[in-house]
Amino acid sequence: MPHITIESGKLADEQKRTLIERLTEVSSEVMGIPPEFYSVTIHEIDDVSYGIVGTCIDVIKQTHREKHAK
Repeated sequence: MPHITIESGKLADEQKRTLIERLTEVSSEVMGIPPEFYSVTIHEIDDVSYGIVGTCIDVIKQTHREKHAK
């Protein structure tokens, strides 16, 4: 049984449902395995628990918002 695991920031419930549905559909199509054999896990990571280039994601998002608010 294929299992898909994805890590992401916080997601709304509807986003999770859509992600699970689409990941399953595409994987089933590509791998030729019926969708009923798939399981999916989403691991949500808080923005302050994840960083890129030494900076927490919450700071990067805030900087991006400020830059594009102009």
